[in-house]
Amino acid sequence: MPTTPTDESTPIAEQLVAQQAMLLETLNGLYDDATLLVGRILGDRRDATTATARSVSLDGIELHLVGPAGDDVATVPLPSLPNHIDELFLLFFALVVDAREQSGEEGTTSVEQVIANAGGYRTFVTSVSAVEDVNPHLRLVTFRGGDLADGFAPVGPDTFLYLLLPPPGRTELTIGADFSWEAARTMPPEDQPVGAYYTLRRWRPEAAELDILMVLHGDSGPASAWAERAAVGDEVALWGPRTSWSPPVGTDSYLLVADETGLPAVAVILETLPADAPIHVVAEVDDESVRQELPSGDHITVTWLHRDGAETGTTTALADTVRSLPQPSADTYVWGGAESRAVTQVRRHVRDTWGLPKQQVSLVGYWRHRAHEHDPET
Repeated sequence: MPTTPTDESTPIAEQLVAQQAMLLETLNGLYDDATLLVGRILGDRRDATTATARSVSLDGIELHLVGPAGDDVATVPLPSLPNHIDELFLLFFALVVDAREQSGEEGTTSVEQVIANAGGYRTFVTSVSAVEDVNPHLRLVTFRGGDLADGFAPVGPDTFLYLLLPPPGRTELTIGADFSWEAARTMPPEDQPVGAYYTLRRWRPEAAELDILMVLHGDSGPASAWAERAAVGDEVALWGPRTSWSPPVGTDSYLLVADETGLPAVAVILETLPADAPIHVVAEVDDESVRQELPSGDHITVTWLHRDGAETGTTTALADTVRSLPQPSADTYVWGGAESRAVTQVRRHVRDTWGLPKQQVSLVGYWRHRAHEHDPET
């Protein structure tokens, strides 16, 4: 039985409220097939053909289920109470596993694929070996040695890792190479690590050294605050690696959509893809002076969008530009990494207007602007 929910004024309840739009976007977009499985089996509506998460709270996940017998609403309780917002998805994954076992059905949802891949995830304890300011808003942080010398390797052109950092106000890392999300949940709150996902820019295996480009935006988050002060010798841990890059066989063209946070992955993708298929990049940055260097070629078209003083994450430039593009080939693969609301708008266009199937679209909300936490657009 799940633990009785605590008062709604508790920190985790506040986190769930603040991140509601992001949670629903992930459950209904990235993991929609798994959400349907949970709704069908644990929501006791096996005939359901669609399931839409309407809210996530300490009471559980409220689902709107639709099937031949009509509409229904079911709340699926969480297996336990999360201590932090990051644990919510671990609990959702547990629900998916439970639903699969109870269903007696064959199949593999997107979540089950992630779980299958998770056997290769590790925690690499390492330290900062260099820090370089690329521009006033972008810092290149190099990590070297430690566990990186023991079997680390990228898993895709958009390889990303969870950067695990000391708790706020602390300088020492409180976890080691045996880190697990399950174990972290049992740690005292003041000892729990903080962090965020970042994309691998370069990997030099001969030196066991990797580069990560970190966008600087003050103390608006624990990772950004750490990046502002990062210094040689700082110890961190990197959990992963993971990838969202999976173009189907037969892909004949590519559309890459990104803001500053997604451009490191765009650069690696452009370095990786052969020159036998056209690639269109739609990239948003503050202005021309802070453009990130991207590979070039006759097969690559880059459309640069400048905010010209507008705050990052507040414009519709990415979606507006994608909407202005002509209908692409039916075998186009769309990849994106940017602010969550912008990514959602692009996803709606390429899926609903262009009609591209799910397997040809990988659009990931890399971050969320504070003004969009409760935005119905997402």
